[in-house]
Amino acid sequence: MRYIFEEKNNKNEEKYLVIKGCEDTCRKLVIPEAGSLPVKVIGNHAFSSRKDLVEVVIPNTIHTILGFAFHNCGNLKRITLTDSVSEYLDGGTRQCESLEEIEVFMENGNNYIIRRILEDNDRRLTFRIHMKDGDALMVFPGFNYDFVENTMARTIQFAIEGTGYAYRECVKSDQINIREYDNLFSKVSADDKGTAEMIAMARLLEPYELSDDARDTYGKWLLRHALKSLTKVVKNMDLKSGDPIGTFYDYFQNAEEHIAFYLDRGLLDKGEAGKLAHIAADRGITAIVSMLMNYAENDRDERNSDSDVKKMDDSSVTKGTGFLELDF
Repeated sequence: MRYIFEEKNNKNEEKYLVIKGCEDTCRKLVIPEAGSLPVKVIGNHAFSSRKDLVEVVIPNTIHTILGFAFHNCGNLKRITLTDSVSEYLDGGTRQCESLEEIEVFMENGNNYIIRRILEDNDRRLTFRIHMKDGDALMVFPGFNYDFVENTMARTIQFAIEGTGYAYRECVKSDQINIREYDNLFSKVSADDKGTAEMIAMARLLEPYELSDDARDTYGKWLLRHALKSLTKVVKNMDLKSGDPIGTFYDYFQNAEEHIAFYLDRGLLDKGEAGKLAHIAADRGITAIVSMLMNYAENDRDERNSDSDVKKMDDSSVTKGTGFLELDF
């Protein structure tokens, strides 16, 4: 790859490189750790407005991402980086309309880059966070600023629509407040059921510091809305979901994996499984019909087995004695 670098000196007169761009077309951009010198900075507008980028991988040598570094990269879906980034200027990922997921490897326990990217974006984002004591998968809803003119007071007032801002406030400079994050679920589930489903699935997939109460809340909500949610998944199955690269949203959009998530955890009522199987059959989706029929069949087998055990228990008791009748 033909990268463009600029050599700089820090305050200790140590030399390093600022990456200023790449002359080649690139779908997956892997920022090099070093050229002739260590690469420590991504320059202003270094990769802005590029339509070829889908993934970006940033090494742990990078400590600074300058303004608008990836601004307006319309097809960029995922960024992987570490918490070595200690300076992130405004606009770094702004107007990246396809951005779905940020993967962060926590080497220093520094939440700075997570908070700054969230502050820089009002769109829904998923963070896949690798910590020393476990992994977290966290979906942050989007939000909108709504400006209203108060003519009587001759002022402009603004209100925040959506729960995304409240979710962002769970990320502090020194910690991510998981309990506060989980406690917001009642609000997002009333506001945006699609995002609520994503949040619940993500938390159950990677249950980092997930309390029993929160697990129960997420599971019950998914069970209650399962038929409606999965019907939508089946009916949208023939729609193109873009260019899958393994993000959580790709998983969410994959009908077979999505339904398997519910079945593996028993989050679909057996009667509703039959209804969903009919919907899938009408659309000719045989793989999903098979999954649902097996799910229902296994349940019948379990019920029959339980019934057999009960009959055996009943027959093994001699009437009127209360003693087990055993054959040797």
